[in-house]
Amino acid sequence: MSNQERIELLEVFKLKERFQQDEWEDRKYEMPSAEIIALMEQEVIRFTDFLISQLQAEVENIQTKTQLYFNAWDNEIFDQEQTEFIVEMEYEAMRIAGVNGDKLMI
Repeated sequence: MSNQERIELLEVFKLKERFQQDEWEDRKYEMPSAEIIALMEQEVIRFTDFLISQLQAEVENIQTKTQLYFNAWDNEIFDQEQTEFIVEMEYEAMRIAGVNGDKLMI
């Protein structure tokens, strides 16, 4: 898949609705406030934009760049369950971008 095709798929991914009530119930997590959900959504969009920028720049090792992104990620406003849910949503974006999420330390 070309970088342009990946970018197009990531742009579509950004439009997807996430963190809906039924998803919280399926996970048996308590649904946070609308404000926290909006912040979680912003995190996913910000990460997806990061991946898009890496693909546009045709970086040599997007895997390493993604690890550095997570090393610098300030996620202290989210609890453990929220952080796990954000990362789970970001795994789809990683897959599209060609990043192996299983090899990252998050």
